[in-house]
Amino acid sequence: MKAQTINLARRPVRCLALVTSMALVAATRPLAAEPASTNNLANQLKQLTFEELMGIKVDTVIAASKREQKITEAPSAVSIVTKEDIKQFGYRTLADILNDVRGLFVTSDRAYSGLGVRGVNRPGDYGGRVLLLIDGHRMNEPLYDSLFIDHDFPLDVDLIDRVEVIRGPGSALYGDNAFFGVINVVTRKGRDLNGAEASAAGGAFDTYGGRFSYGQQFTNGVELLLSGTYFDTQGQKDLTYDDPTIPSGPHPDYQRSKDFYGSVSYGGFTLWGLYGQRTQSVPPGAYDTILTDPATTIEDTRAVVELKYERNFEHDWSVMARAYYDYYGYVGNYVYDYMDPLNPGLTLNRDQPHADFLGGEIQVSKMIFDRHHLTFGVEGRDDAEVNQLNYDVSPATTYLDKTTSAYSCGLYGQGEIALLPNLTLDLGARFDQFSTFGSTFNPRGGLIYHPWSRTTVKALYGQAYRAPNAFESDFENTVYAANHDLRPETIHSYELVWEQDLGHHLRLSSSLYYNQINDLITQVDETDNPAVGRFIFRNTDKVNVKGGEVELEGRWENGFRTRLSYAYADARDGQTDAWLANSPRHLGKFQMVMPLYRDKVSLSFALQAASDRLTARGNSNPGHIVGNLTLFSRKLVKNLEVSASIYNVWDAKYSDPVNTDFVSDTVPQDRRSFRVKATYKF
Repeated sequence: MKAQTINLARRPVRCLALVTSMALVAATRPLAAEPASTNNLANQLKQLTFEELMGIKVDTVIAASKREQKITEAPSAVSIVTKEDIKQFGYRTLADILNDVRGLFVTSDRAYSGLGVRGVNRPGDYGGRVLLLIDGHRMNEPLYDSLFIDHDFPLDVDLIDRVEVIRGPGSALYGDNAFFGVINVVTRKGRDLNGAEASAAGGAFDTYGGRFSYGQQFTNGVELLLSGTYFDTQGQKDLTYDDPTIPSGPHPDYQRSKDFYGSVSYGGFTLWGLYGQRTQSVPPGAYDTILTDPATTIEDTRAVVELKYERNFEHDWSVMARAYYDYYGYVGNYVYDYMDPLNPGLTLNRDQPHADFLGGEIQVSKMIFDRHHLTFGVEGRDDAEVNQLNYDVSPATTYLDKTTSAYSCGLYGQGEIALLPNLTLDLGARFDQFSTFGSTFNPRGGLIYHPWSRTTVKALYGQAYRAPNAFESDFENTVYAANHDLRPETIHSYELVWEQDLGHHLRLSSSLYYNQINDLITQVDETDNPAVGRFIFRNTDKVNVKGGEVELEGRWENGFRTRLSYAYADARDGQTDAWLANSPRHLGKFQMVMPLYRDKVSLSFALQAASDRLTARGNSNPGHIVGNLTLFSRKLVKNLEVSASIYNVWDAKYSDPVNTDFVSDTVPQDRRSFRVKATYKF
């Protein structure tokens, strides 16, 4: 089908225009008012001990309620990973970071990494049931809902100040994709660098990379941060696949990426953007391609530009407004042998979709009677041009060239009402209108109770949805059929959280939950159906999940830290009661940081354990235990940080289940490897 031409000037995007207009009004209004009064906050701070004051800085979260609050006040179970964790544990990617968080598990098909949350990570999913944010900006794109967490994540982990993991449905505030939870990556600022930084890293399998960053806050109030990163690896070519049809290696396993990030702030305005591109080989036989041809590759490109405005006004009013433009592009080069007698030999098929989308949001918050907090917002997004293109390079044959567009608008509100000094009622709801399927309404509610000063109990309920993406709704060719009647997936979640400080050094976090998931969008084979005759996506599946998590964390004054967690999830098909594929019932995590020489040298160890899982074809995949070790030093030489890491210390052999687009039922994961990294501050 010939690509459609979209005239943005004539497009009826009333919701987006409303949001942008409101943002401009908020941003350009006279700023005669002084920042919001802090008298009440100052009085509260005076009553706190020094240790409590220190705790406030560490244990706060932004994304749970779209404002900064202590995690004990947030209407969800929250985990925080800090920049110090990233350094001391030698995390290389966002996937490494999340894989050490309780209840989460990362699986990889060696093309993309997927994130499992509370027992659910269906093989072949691109991660659209978790919302990924960078400083509150939505990173899931409209083509596939991709959750980029590996080297396709377009931000260097060295630029991360902290990662917030908010469990449970979040559509009441965020709308689409906030199904199982929200991950918010908070970036470092120019003042945090206060000069230039350079990093260099090298490791096993011809792996190397580097970063150069400059950040500064100037005396005139302007704050600047600029950074560029490059990464390259030849990968583990000698991995052994269990499927006998896959010949012995070496197999292509290379990957390279480049990322750029920039931010400039003045007053309440922040203009920031990023660009990331990742090129990756794919496992042998993926997507039915030739088993050993190195020309089969994938490439992802992601770009963002956002202008954001934030300001506090008198009488406890605050305003946030943002407007943005995003781009996502994908290039897949697939080598096939069609066995066409008219065109003998191999054929290069190219998948080349892209999406241009833009939007805006404005949010207003107000503190009432120094106790109750209200938040209201409006958000709109215009998927202006979503193009899906697939063709053979030679002989030139086009199978799909289709451009669509869509828009959505959401209104949300949240109230945090202090019923008693130690009891808070949290209520929120959001209404979204989509041009594709119509409207959806999602509430959430919670009671947060502090029976004693060191104890927090949370009773939570939430609903969320995931809207059909463009690939599921619109992709069609000789093999796939489009389905414009798809409905959103939905979840109803019930959770009880208990958080307890045990003395001065230990903290216990635990939760019990039950999730009911309906209308899961699944690819169905209807080649025998005369009315369809092809594969098609339909709302067919239901899933019920019940489980619990517990974590014990310890911190001591000398820098010694430990964290031990266990998660149980029983995820079953709602119709057959069968155990869900790629769903480990048991997950265990352990992290430890041991200071070796004052605060200058530390040894860190992280362990991840997962029980057996079923594959997409119903076979059993054994569990595994993997450990990582990192030696980290700073200040031994002025302005220099050095780390040395060993990943998969005891060289465990294990695999992750993949979808049926792969020849093998599972794909082997990385064996033992190492990395050495140095960062110098100028």
